[in-house]
Amino acid sequence: MPTLPLEFVSLLALTTLLVLAGWHDLRMRLIPNTLVLWGLITALVLSMTPRGIGLTSAMLGGMTGFLVFLFLHLFKMVGAGDVKLVAVVGMFVGWPDMAKVCLAILSAGGLLSVAWALWASRWQTVLKNLQTGLMNQIRSGLLPQIGQPLIAQVSPERVPYALAVGMGTVAHYAMPW
Repeated sequence: MPTLPLEFVSLLALTTLLVLAGWHDLRMRLIPNTLVLWGLITALVLSMTPRGIGLTSAMLGGMTGFLVFLFLHLFKMVGAGDVKLVAVVGMFVGWPDMAKVCLAILSAGGLLSVAWALWASRWQTVLKNLQTGLMNQIRSGLLPQIGQPLIAQVSPERVPYALAVGMGTVAHYAMPW
């Protein structure tokens, strides 16, 4: 029986993780910890195989994703599940590619937020709230406090950011850097 190349197995596992996370986040606005744990274990095992990316690269990639998105989480821009998901993506991708993936995810998140606002017919409210929130921040002269949103929420509805994580990761693999 022929064996599959490790790169294909890793890409298949990462794709499965992102599809399931996106589906859960879209339906329930939640990324299950069991799914993230499965991804973590899979990424670790694949990284340590003879043709894997190596444990050091996987750990550095995971830490890069974790730290970048932890900063966003501290200002309530993404949820904790998104932080954990990006960390696991980093363990699949490795260092230094994860720095590029973070940029792609952030770009995809911006595009997804605009599309979400248009789709939800809240574009004018989003713009007004953004302007008001930024102006209040500038007038006060205070830096945002950790644990407080950078800008007041328009509504309690949140963009399922796992979709942006998937879109950014796909963009990384699809575009030659």
